Amino acid sequence: MSGEDEYNEYGDALEGSLLGRTFKRWTAKIKEINEKYSQPRLKMTPLVKVSLLVLRLYLIMLVVILVYKFYTVVSFR
Repeated sequence: MSGEDEYNEYGDALEGSLLGRTFKRWTAKIKEINEKYSQPRLKMTPLVKVSLLVLRLYLIMLVVILVYKFYTVVSFR
């Protein structure tokens, strides 16, 4: 191993292994996609922005209700 190899948290070299190269390639591809779509290309009207905000709040509320239901079912056998 050369001194330039990257290591994971367990001290294993990532550069030489197939898994390490695959992981590096995937993260590079994800970074490329994130950079490409970092700025929105569509103009949104205020009504669309409000609708998306309401939808986001609704989905968060559903998740909270699901977590609450799970907690009550598990804790009150």
